[in-house]
Amino acid sequence: MCMKKDKIVHLLGMILLIPVLCNGAENAESDRNLKLWYQSPAKEWSDAFPQGNGRLAAMCFGGIHTERFQINEESLWAGSQINPYPKAFRENLTKIQKMVLEGKYAQAHDFGVKNLTAMPTSFRSYEPFADLIIKFDEQSSISNYKRELDLATGVCRVSYNTGDNEIVRESFISAVDDVLCIRLLSKGKGTLNCSIGLQRHKDAKVTALPGGRLNLDGQIIDIKAPDAYEPNRGGSGKGGKHMRFAGRLFTKLSGGTVDSDKDVLVVKKAKEIILIFTAATDYDFSLLNFDPSINPGTKAEHIIENVQNKSWQQLKDAHTKEHSSIFNRVSLDLGTSPNENLPTDERLKAFQNGTEDHGLLVQLFQFGRYLLMNSSRNPAILPANLQGKWSGKAWANWESDYHLNVNLQMNYWPADVGNLSETITPLITWLEKMSAFSKPFAKEMYNANGWLLYVAGNPYGRVTPSASTLRSQFDNGVLDPLAGAWMVMNLWDHYEFTQNQIFLKEKLYPLLSGASEFILDVLVADSEGTLQLVPSTSPENAYIDEATGRKLRITSSSTYHLSIIKAVFKATREAATILNIQDSVCNRIIEAEKAIPPFPVDGNGQLMEWRAELKETEPGHRHLSYLLGVYPFSLMTNETPELFEAARQGLAWRQNNGQGRGGWSGAHAQLMHARFLDGEKAYHSLKSLLSSSMKNSLLNGTKVFQIDGNLGTTAGIAEMLIQSHMKDKKGNFIIHLLPAIPSGWSTGSVKGLCARGGFEVDMDWEEGKIKSVVITSKKGGACKVRVQDEMMDLTFNAGEKVSVDVTTMRQ
Repeated sequence: MCMKKDKIVHLLGMILLIPVLCNGAENAESDRNLKLWYQSPAKEWSDAFPQGNGRLAAMCFGGIHTERFQINEESLWAGSQINPYPKAFRENLTKIQKMVLEGKYAQAHDFGVKNLTAMPTSFRSYEPFADLIIKFDEQSSISNYKRELDLATGVCRVSYNTGDNEIVRESFISAVDDVLCIRLLSKGKGTLNCSIGLQRHKDAKVTALPGGRLNLDGQIIDIKAPDAYEPNRGGSGKGGKHMRFAGRLFTKLSGGTVDSDKDVLVVKKAKEIILIFTAATDYDFSLLNFDPSINPGTKAEHIIENVQNKSWQQLKDAHTKEHSSIFNRVSLDLGTSPNENLPTDERLKAFQNGTEDHGLLVQLFQFGRYLLMNSSRNPAILPANLQGKWSGKAWANWESDYHLNVNLQMNYWPADVGNLSETITPLITWLEKMSAFSKPFAKEMYNANGWLLYVAGNPYGRVTPSASTLRSQFDNGVLDPLAGAWMVMNLWDHYEFTQNQIFLKEKLYPLLSGASEFILDVLVADSEGTLQLVPSTSPENAYIDEATGRKLRITSSSTYHLSIIKAVFKATREAATILNIQDSVCNRIIEAEKAIPPFPVDGNGQLMEWRAELKETEPGHRHLSYLLGVYPFSLMTNETPELFEAARQGLAWRQNNGQGRGGWSGAHAQLMHARFLDGEKAYHSLKSLLSSSMKNSLLNGTKVFQIDGNLGTTAGIAEMLIQSHMKDKKGNFIIHLLPAIPSGWSTGSVKGLCARGGFEVDMDWEEGKIKSVVITSKKGGACKVRVQDEMMDLTFNAGEKVSVDVTTMRQ
């Protein structure tokens, strides 16, 4: 039905009350579910509290006798700029294309591994910066220990009693001042006696200076295998003196003394100790490389100079105001929880043993928002990597790189819907820079215009295929030149949420057009005139080759790649229409779309991963790449019912064979079920993920921390509460409220989630039915609101806030 203006309830009093009601809800939620807390220090890295400001990151352990802050700086990477590829790439690619189109898959694979790969096959790792270590003199009779992280303020707090003295520590990383701030306080008659030091596993020197200062200066010295550890058997680049870095620590005391002793500071009889730390490198983003002319020590010292005269309260107030202003945009309440007064690790254990705890799910949702905003916002210049910005290993798993075959994409899926649009800025700048850097390689390797990125990238502009071995480089890298094209679709989502046409014109359209141009130039016609992407693959699954019985991944036009091609072409055309552009790329897209193959469906009506019915080596494979048309794209919806059902069967097949029990793969399954409007199955995926792959700290990872599982889960919960990927016949976005909530979420409220079209939504519901909805339009315009199967048309002025009478939708 169409709702006219006179039927919209514009209650001024209600609108004025909304901020008060929101604040109350946020405060209540903060008391229950916005604090992670424990009764013991972190025993291992993954138990510690993550802190960050986008650029700096730290893990706070909360130790009693020894406190440790394990610190990262986003740009500190081993290695140097390198882009190896075989010089005869283009000629040999043509030979492989012919083999694949003739069905000679094993021959094409072997030829490709030999002729389309190059050493070193990979690159070096993101590295930890340093550890800040505080060792306390003997403390006895420890009691009342508590360690907590307040997600709403970004402040970690540790408190305990030693005898009749109370010790309190607070810490945070300020985005305003770009420093790690720590306060140690003795609240009783006792004093603080400790040593303070900076440590690094290699390549650094620490100097203690008068006045309570510590300087750490270093330069990464890379050593090639076999003389040093190198997990990539195909090599990771040359050795030598590479990136330089510096850390600066400043100390302020109330009472007591601080002296230097070799490379540590020694504090005696202080009542309060304030530590301010920052770090810098000689990385130059404009070069995608380090620059020896940059002095990282000078950079760090300037940051310290700007804050050293500020009081603790000034530092904390500025940080808290900035952090909370972003975090508190969204509040979520799913009802009371029986275990809300338990420490987080005990809540998690109880949940894993079968006790429902909706508050723990709220905590998990908000923790994901906390992690994203603290690993990807100003002052960051680089996007969140596989571990956000938190990494404790000298050589991180998968180099903690930018993985573009689902992981980096998933990192940013909760950004816009979770009201954290500014977190995408580092991704935009990195993708712009990398795409421009890749253009000469696209021309040389493929004779193609436009740009490309493969699966693995880094801050040094790695745009050629990368993996641990030559075979892996071929299977995971060479066969997937459209990983960057998939990545740019995150930015298309960002536009649809924000409706920022300046961004669309100046940044996004050139990226979309360039991705489309590359695809158009590399498509080849088969014997029937159908345009194919050759060679192609489907991450990271394989099939049994009927001719040889071998496990292979090489193919032509996998469903994964078809989904990317169709989505990028569609977005490019829509962007051009919005901007009133009609260029040669758009004309070529219109013609190419006529010759691109349709999505393949088998005789049972199930979507296929490859063009033919092939036996999978892993029917329950973790990747859901061939279902991208469901999520994150919207190529398969209830407007294409047969295809939508085919995809649903594909997901059921995967999950019946064991897919998606944890981590990012479980989060992706959760998102798929939400798109299929199946709240119970989405909730099952969420429960399975929380039960099988979350650490006591709620960080994702059965063995290794990967931030994508956390961020994908946050996106999944949001997708269960609100969807906006579909449009009506007028081209207006449909805001679908509570599309996939399970029966257990029958009562709740959420405020601040965003919908495409530039809308923000607050809503409350009871017994599964919506009680109230308030929608704010940031840009103005029209939308359609959907509740169950009922519809309502709304039109807004820019900045207008409207309370919607949902009862009229049920008439």
